[in-house]
Amino acid sequence: MSPLILLTFLTGNGLFSPGLQSQSTKLNSIKDLQYDGLPEVSYKRILTDEDAQKVRDQLGYIPCNLVSVAARRSTGDPLVLRTYPLNGGAKRRKLKAEGDLTPFPTHYWFITSNPVSKAVSALEQKGYVAKFESRLMDDPDALHSFIKSHEGYATERWDSILPEHKAYIESHSSSSRMTQMLQYSGIAGTDFESFSPLSEESKPASIKCLHAHYAHYRSQIEN
Repeated sequence: MSPLILLTFLTGNGLFSPGLQSQSTKLNSIKDLQYDGLPEVSYKRILTDEDAQKVRDQLGYIPCNLVSVAARRSTGDPLVLRTYPLNGGAKRRKLKAEGDLTPFPTHYWFITSNPVSKAVSALEQKGYVAKFESRLMDDPDALHSFIKSHEGYATERWDSILPEHKAYIESHSSSSRMTQMLQYSGIAGTDFESFSPLSEESKPASIKCLHAHYAHYRSQIEN
């Protein structure tokens, strides 16, 4: 699905202004994150104390793999979070991993406790997923844009992984499925390569989650 398709509906309902850009914030805290069971490397969490508190207020906790805020609401509150693709999610997931690498394919995490999320949910409830899928079947240009969005998402996610972590993953044969997921799956973990008309076993394009597509779109126009 071309993100512009979703944008058309959201803009038409006054839910998003194309001219809105994320508000700049002064960086006042940088925190190093380290994971047990990984090589001795760390990545930077770039998050202001104010944003950290707003994320905590909305989610109830700070995701252990949170990197930065990728997009904001018109109020300036965080709307989309950029995450590190390993050992993320709720704290219980990290505890369950017990030091093992756990893939986290959601590179752009849409915060759902806000009016924008409710508006996207309303579109899903009104059957727009099926409408968009029908558009993809009938419009080759829309399908091409849809596939390119998935390709871009997969590339951004894989490129964000530190070289030491990539080497760790690729050196373990048991991690082949994880590598496939992190490097080649698209938005919401979609197997988008099967949608290509050039695929030997091409199948109709499907959309898993409008929230995930909108999160990716917003992260692209605000960075």
